[in-house]
Amino acid sequence: MSAPDPIEPLTPLTVPVSSTRTQAIGAVMYLIAAFLFALNGSVAKAQIEAGLSAAQVTEIRTLGCAVVLLAFLAITKPSSLRVRRAEVPFLLLFGVLAYALTPFLFFLSVSLLPVAIAALLAFLAPVLVALWLRFVKHEPVGRGIWVALALVVGGLLLVSQVWSGMTLNPLGVFYGLLTAAALAAYLLLGEEGSRRRDVMSLAFWGFAIATVFWSILAPWWNFPWNLMSTTTSMLDGAITGIPVWSLVLLMIVVSVVPFVLVLMSLQRIVAQRGGILGTTEPVWAALIAFVLLGEIITPVQGLGGLIVLAGVIVAELASQRAHRDGALTR
Repeated sequence: MSAPDPIEPLTPLTVPVSSTRTQAIGAVMYLIAAFLFALNGSVAKAQIEAGLSAAQVTEIRTLGCAVVLLAFLAITKPSSLRVRRAEVPFLLLFGVLAYALTPFLFFLSVSLLPVAIAALLAFLAPVLVALWLRFVKHEPVGRGIWVALALVVGGLLLVSQVWSGMTLNPLGVFYGLLTAAALAAYLLLGEEGSRRRDVMSLAFWGFAIATVFWSILAPWWNFPWNLMSTTTSMLDGAITGIPVWSLVLLMIVVSVVPFVLVLMSLQRIVAQRGGILGTTEPVWAALIAFVLLGEIITPVQGLGGLIVLAGVIVAELASQRAHRDGALTR
């Protein structure tokens, strides 16, 4: 059975109760996913600090998630694993962009930047979605998009502290911006994919294709399995002796759940609205990284981050307002 279309934004006076409830459920799903994605960043960084590369963290993560989802679907709904020939090109694009490259680029950024800053850069994605809809799809996004861009640029200048000679690693910032572009593609492709098939099988094929992709680029016989039995520390060194394999298992758990929640959420709310809710992730990332890794950002960077998030929200609200106005004039 194919997934239902995402619910379109309606004016407050015309939104049915059932539609409001459905969108509320979708919003809660996205908020939970944002927290888990934020947790994932700190867990992944702990593995990188223990000796794994960003590619290896991504590779073992995609394999574990694919195995979990395959087992679940094989038991509950094996028919959903079938793929029509016409779906193959889309699934390949979706798997490589959303499940292989997006986390890999994020982990590269995390390895060079504080987790909160890397998450902040990634969540420029909603602004990129709005720009894509405006200049490529020629859909109305509202004049507020320019205000949003000004806030984002100003906030990023504060985050990078350019007057101090750029305190952030330039390569990490570059990877963060690439993550934002990949995440924007994930939001748009995820919304489209949730119309084509059920979200669990869509997530499985995304992880499965990503696993094949990384297995070719980084063969498993080169994977440092000996590191799995070593230990690392968290809580800024307050807790030691944590097995690396336990962090891998935790990462798999907090990866499967949020990816599926996002896809399920996109059945109920459109990609732009999900972007607003996703702005909570950098906030969670900062708090989690402070507790687990002892990472601290400066007050100026924190202010800049809040300005960037304000810009993202302005872009989202402007897009939604323009969409409603366009619906009323048709």
